[in-house]
Amino acid sequence: MEQMDRLDDSTFKRMFRLDRKTFDEVLHLIEPIMVERDAKKAINSSGSQISAKTRLAVTLRFLAGGSHIDLCFAWGIGYSTFYSDRGVLWPTIEALDAAFDMGLPLDDINRLEELSKGFFDHSGGIFDGCVVAIDGFSVRTRQPFDHEVLMKKDYRFRKGGFAIIAIAGCDVDCRFISVNCNHSGSTNDIIAWQNMDLYEAVEIEKKLPLKYFFIGDEAFTNTNQFLSPWPGKF
Repeated sequence: MEQMDRLDDSTFKRMFRLDRKTFDEVLHLIEPIMVERDAKKAINSSGSQISAKTRLAVTLRFLAGGSHIDLCFAWGIGYSTFYSDRGVLWPTIEALDAAFDMGLPLDDINRLEELSKGFFDHSGGIFDGCVVAIDGFSVRTRQPFDHEVLMKKDYRFRKGGFAIIAIAGCDVDCRFISVNCNHSGSTNDIIAWQNMDLYEAVEIEKKLPLKYFFIGDEAFTNTNQFLSPWPGKF
């Protein structure tokens, strides 16, 4: 029995940010995807193959804030294996991406109504038609190498260090609906938003039915289908 199986339910959920039942459901979805392309390169320092269960547990714990050093020690994984293209972190994240769809269904009225009802109920009826809350945040990175980017200085973040900018949209329960992380740390949120396919679909092609709209902070421009705070007075 693995040590994680000995955890009580409350501790398990705090560690991995989901309960055991959901963990097992996710594992069932990604396991077929995580077929080894080269078994020899998937052997860790102990000489045994790393199971999909261990990969998922380690990846979720890392995403929840755990140190890769502690995780490698606890699960007996080599440091180089953790970040390897065929190791633990990236293949698991790629499998999760493949197993779960993400995106705003602009042509699915039932789904849009479901999203809208969540914001309507949470706001006490104030937000009638809101389907996504959008914001931008910085993901800190190391300094890029010369061979990775054309202009390293573009990745400098205004609060210090280096970063990439992610623009993410969530439903009322903070579940991601859309995300884009293609911009360097010096990029303004509104610029990153205007370069997204979702912006093109909503603001240019007008594919979102007129009843529905997004909400965001003052970094975004207020439009008919994107509501942001206005600092002035009526």
